[in-house]
Amino acid sequence: MIVSRRVLLKQLALASAGIALAPSFISCSSKRSSLYKDIVLTEDQDGMLALISETIIPKTKTPGAADTSVHEFCVKMINDCLSKKDQEKFIKGLDQFNTAAKNDFTSMDSAGRLKFLTELNERKSEEDVDFFFKTMKGLTLRGYTSSEYFLTNVQGYKIIPGRFQGCVPLNNPS
Repeated sequence: MIVSRRVLLKQLALASAGIALAPSFISCSSKRSSLYKDIVLTEDQDGMLALISETIIPKTKTPGAADTSVHEFCVKMINDCLSKKDQEKFIKGLDQFNTAAKNDFTSMDSAGRLKFLTELNERKSEEDVDFFFKTMKGLTLRGYTSSEYFLTNVQGYKIIPGRFQGCVPLNNPS
């Protein structure tokens, strides 16, 4: 009797897990669900943010901003830290970004993208696109320099600075 109860409990647990996971398998689609409560981005906008951050910090012998998913950090910071008014201004600037480029930013070569972003950086206006770019640039730099890769491989971050190292010989002053 105990053996069959165990088998029944195992089957019940397996069936419960299958029922709980079934909606995630059924609703698989190419669209990503929004993880942010205040900002909703389309896949094109998300790709644009990744391309902008990769243009700001390109991949060289070290991973670039896209490899460390810096654009996701930027969106999370905008969602959590900016006011509703600034979030709306950021999204408007993102929508106006391609218009300001006078060309499709994604179809430009890397030199053209860099030239456009440099010109945008040097402008001194209060337009939404300027607010968008300057915010994105600042958050990209902050996100990359606080990424795990940068802190461990470039900066030499130690989780406990000055920690005790028992195998290091000490000089005896006597």
